[in-house]
Amino acid sequence: MPRTLNTLLACLLLAVTGVPGAAEAKAKRTGKRPGHARNMPPGWTWPPSPAMRAEGEACLRHLDTLGVTWRPAPATRKVSTPIYVPDMVLGGVALVPIGRKGPQVMDCQLARALAEGGGAALTAAGVKALRFSSIHTYRNIAHTRILSRHALGLAMDVYEVVDADGNVLVVKRDYPGTVLREAERRVNESGAFRGLLTPGNDRRRHDDHFHFEARSPSEKAPPEKRAPPTP
Repeated sequence: MPRTLNTLLACLLLAVTGVPGAAEAKAKRTGKRPGHARNMPPGWTWPPSPAMRAEGEACLRHLDTLGVTWRPAPATRKVSTPIYVPDMVLGGVALVPIGRKGPQVMDCQLARALAEGGGAALTAAGVKALRFSSIHTYRNIAHTRILSRHALGLAMDVYEVVDADGNVLVVKRDYPGTVLREAERRVNESGAFRGLLTPGNDRRRHDDHFHFEARSPSEKAPPEKRAPPTP
């Protein structure tokens, strides 16, 4: 192959793939690892775009109409609309931290999901409290280079559930018990969250907890596309 053609092909390949090692070099400069842009809700960017800020303001107004008491949280890495819910009760369901105490930063969209539909679904299943380990933690999905939605303040890991009679149900021990399976079914039907991750559908990574993940406004599923009931 003529040398000029070889050179042309090499230039085209470089234009498509970028300078070798460029992603790693950028990661060293910025502190951002490849893959961090993935798993952001559709249309979300960082810093938050004007559209994201408008979504956040609308979410806060909606919390007011739902009667949720909230207050702004300090600017938090990768959380678009950071808030505190002082009483940690949303949709009639108490959120009880396991271990780390103090105010828990969350994105408004997580509070909205629980207050608007998730709480009602949980109450109907016989749940009065969720005992969780974490909401906002800046990290990747385990064993990947993909940003976890915990980093966005949109996710919560629930290890124990308190039922209407005050019994503490441990996910690792008591799943699939009636209340836990009913909670899973009703929350999925509500459409308030992306499909729950549980021992029933992801035993490798979620054998001991339920992973709740709020939908962004652009991810709200129409009724016909919501997760089917759990058998």
